[in-house]
Amino acid sequence: MSDTLRLVFLVGLLTGGLLIDAPASRAFEGGPAERGRGTIEGTVFYRNDAKHAWRYSRFYVRSARTGELAETVVALDGPGLKGPRAKSPARVTIIDQKEMRFVPETVAIRAGDQVRFTNSDPQTHNIALNDPRRQFSDTIGSGREAVEAFPRASGIRRPFALACSLHSQMQGWIYVFDHPYFQVTDVDGRFRLEDIPPGDYRLDLAHSAGDLHASRTLQIKPNQTLKIEIVLTPTNATAALTPH
Repeated sequence: MSDTLRLVFLVGLLTGGLLIDAPASRAFEGGPAERGRGTIEGTVFYRNDAKHAWRYSRFYVRSARTGELAETVVALDGPGLKGPRAKSPARVTIIDQKEMRFVPETVAIRAGDQVRFTNSDPQTHNIALNDPRRQFSDTIGSGREAVEAFPRASGIRRPFALACSLHSQMQGWIYVFDHPYFQVTDVDGRFRLEDIPPGDYRLDLAHSAGDLHASRTLQIKPNQTLKIEIVLTPTNATAALTPH
């Protein structure tokens, strides 16, 4: 079964943001799809508004005409998602420091995974995380690296905010989840969540650089592939759901 919906989220926008050349996505972390479970395939778009312009949208929106939005975190929330994690080594996600930026700026990982911070710049950087839930300060010279573990989930509303204490323009975000049903959109704005138990869920979206947030309830049926398009805008209206 395949359903297609168009979700139009009207959300607030703050104009703060960072520059980035090539946003990166994290592949879905689940295993092979189980019989009777569902899949969500979608694309996130950004629709600009001249009255509420997002200054840095050009660094995340692939095309001003079509609006595919990169580096949007998409995650499910609902009962029965957490479950025990399969016995396997912690996954390692790489965040480089290149041209005075974190690359990628935004990553999403599962609780217990690690992040390896590398430095491709000639300058020395100091990665600082000052959060009551997790704190560290790593000075990393050119060509060196540091690895940090994230044992606890942050959720989609409170990601861990990275900074460089030596270069104030550098910012990044690490989202940590206690289940595998999450992804960061690629340069085409696409995402895919699979192996989802049938049930009612909330689909949450966040784009830290644009301060964009949205959510919507969805129902996943057995053996269903739900195809959706999600449009984020800078207005402050209520989300609407229309057939597509």
